This record gives sequence, structure tokens and C-alpha cells, in this order.
Amino acid sequence: MPDDRQVIVYFEWEASKGTHHCEGSLKGPNGQLAVMSSFDYPATQTKFGGFWTIPLLENTSAGIWTFESRVDGESAGELRFEIVSAKRPADAVKEEPLPSPAEIYARAVAASASIEKLDSRGQLIGGGSGVFLEDGLLVTTFRVIDGAQTLRIGLSDGSHLQSTEVVGWNRRQDWAILKLTAAKSAKLRKTDSATVTVGDHCYWLDTKPGGGRVISDGQIVGKEPHEGWGERYSISGLFNSSAVGGPVLSERGEVLGLLGGALPESLVRSVLRDSQSYSLGGTTFTMTGSVVPVGLIRSDASAGQTPLQTLWTAGQFTAPVTAERRVSFGMITQGKPQKGKGPLSREMKVDFTHQDEIATIVIAFQGIEAWKNTVQLRIHDADNHILSNGDPVKLSLRSGETQERIWSFPLAPMHPGVYRADVLVGDAVAWREYFRVRE
Repeated sequence: MPDDRQVIVYFEWEASKGTHHCEGSLKGPNGQLAVMSSFDYPATQTKFGGFWTIPLLENTSAGIWTFESRVDGESAGELRFEIVSAKRPADAVKEEPLPSPAEIYARAVAASASIEKLDSRGQLIGGGSGVFLEDGLLVTTFRVIDGAQTLRIGLSDGSHLQSTEVVGWNRRQDWAILKLTAAKSAKLRKTDSATVTVGDHCYWLDTKPGGGRVISDGQIVGKEPHEGWGERYSISGLFNSSAVGGPVLSERGEVLGLLGGALPESLVRSVLRDSQSYSLGGTTFTMTGSVVPVGLIRSDASAGQTPLQTLWTAGQFTAPVTAERRVSFGMITQGKPQKGKGPLSREMKVDFTHQDEIATIVIAFQGIEAWKNTVQLRIHDADNHILSNGDPVKLSLRSGETQERIWSFPLAPMHPGVYRADVLVGDAVAWREYFRVRE
């Protein structure tokens, strides 16, 4: 002291999945005791972490301090640190002054872009944001472009471009790169992912309904590896769906990641309503403050362009929900309707085990106007592969009429994981739900 202004104490624990109550207490060199703020952490992995920030004030006592963490009422680790009242050595390396939030905001806005997804008719079906990291290369999350036929990009100078190609992508890691040769935009530097730690202060650009951008700030509150899907950061804040794909910035204004990073598990959690969620192109994602680390993105300015249609052909894209007006009600539940054994359970269930044996989907189709078409159920895995493609069934409704259709399917052949159920009217998706199968 007085050069340092705060101490950040960080713990990593190992426990069962689920919500854990985390508490901290601080004991000073003179025996003084302070109770730190507590929080509940919804652990999706058996290893998880948390941190506390301790401000250093003018009257903070010098000496050895002890911090104890408690999880679910049990002692879960102790850390000690020393506070010394002394001047920083004259030969200490002086760091460059950090940019102000206003400077970071101005740079980020100049290097950011809006991205709109258009269908084959040119209709808007979703969108998000992106950021320039190299000349002409706009990076965003894969979910922002997923299901598009054409992309319309709005630059910070008010101009607009259209693109039907990408130069790089990774569906599982959730990133994509667009090459815009006519774009003249500012660009931001990437930070070294190895230097990003829990407790780091960060900024991100959120969006307002009118399209304006606002700066938000918080901290990196977690880092979680997901086998086969790449690492994700968690930040201490939420953001609007139109901000997804935009930059998360360090204190120096360098990009450390992209807002987004949806995972299959989060899609099921949004159905379970244990966190806030948003809908993007008919697909629901949770807003848990998830971030795609910039270190996952592999850009190559010399790479060739790949048409979006190629991603459709390769099964990389997810068809958007565009015929939802044909459905008044839909749910997935356990069991199968059987004659003479009473009505089927109407309790929604999206978390199954193999002991459940059979799942059933119930859809009530509505005739806002009279229509005739076929209806069909498809089951996909987390990589968008079709696992089950039911036979189309003809359906005819009069105006104002409602008809119910039921599909049942076995759970035993399915490996543990997350799956997607789509109900189609003709070739258009009218209803979608994600569900999980465990051992």
C-alpha cells in the first residue's frame, strides 16, 4: 500500500453438479473479522470456482490476513496474504496508463458491426453483432449466422453490405469469420488468452432496442472447459440477443472473447427455466454471460470463401422455426399413450434417463385459416445429424379448428447427450424443443 488498491481471492473447488452456496470470511492481523458477500453458484461441471474482491483502504492494517471459504456450510479452503505499507521501488516497471471507459467504448463501437440473418425470401429471421480483428475480417459467433441464406452487415459508418459466404467457422466452438473486401472499418487487437484470469475486469458492448450500443462492465467470474466444444468464460452480467457475437474487452481495450458461446446443455437448461433465456431465429439460448475465448478463433486472411449454401449441404446449419403460427401448443413428456390405461401424462419433461424408455411429443395444430399439409417429426443430435425422420402424415384443418398429433419414440438407443426435436409442417419447422438423455 498505497499503490495496490485491491486483493482478489480466487478458489477452485470440486463437488457434485448443482447449485452450491459459497461464503467467505476475512480475518486481519489484529484479530478483526469481516464477513464477505456470499453467492450461489449453479455448477454445470464438478469443478468450479469463485472469487471475492477485497478493497485496500487507507486504514487497512498491515500484516498477515487470512481468508476462509465455505461451500454449503463446510470449510472449503484457506488463503493467506500479506499487506505491506511501503512505496513501490523506484526501478519498478511502469505500465502504460489504461484507456478510459469512454475511449474503450469509442474504439469498440468503431470496430463493431450489426449482422442480420435473412431467409430465402429476404425476410429477417434473427441476427447479432460482430467485431473486426483484422482488415476486412469480421468475426462473430456461429449462432449469429446459423440458418441464414444471406447476411446483411451494418457498419459503424452507417453503410451496409451483404454476404453469402464465410472464410472460417467452427460450429461446436461457436465462431465464424466473414470476409468483407469492401469494408473499411477500425479494428481491435486480440489479447493473449493465456493472460486472462478469473477476477479480471472486462467490458462489453450491449445493444438497445433502437440499435444503439452501450458499454457494460464486470468481471471474468469463471472459466470452464467443455470436452469437444472448447473453453468458455463466464462474465458477471447479461446481454441482449442482438449483442451476441460482439466483443468482450480487457481493461486495455483488447478483445478477449465474443459474447455468446451457447452449448447443448444450456439449451436444455433454458427449457427447465433455471436461467434467463432468449430466442434467436427460433432457437432458445440461455443468457448466462457466456463468452467464446478469442484464442479459439483461427483466422486466415488468405483463406478462400465458402458459400453459406455449403454449410446447409454439409448439415452445419439449423433450420429456423418459421411456421410457429401453425402450432397452438407443444410439449414433450415421458411415456406412451396406451388404450385402457388412462390419458397420457401432460407434464412437460426434457430431462430423461434410459429407464424412462419412451418419450412422447404432443402437438396441437391450429387453423388460423383453413390449411392442408403434411406434418412430420425429426430428431437431431447435438451435431445437427438427423437420427430419426418420421413419415409425413397428412393433416387438414378448417379455419378455427384445432387437431392434436402425438409421436412416441424409444430413448434406449440414444447415447447420453442433448437432442433436438423438430416438428415440421411441410418443409418448415413449426415447433422445436431440446431434451437431454442420461444413463
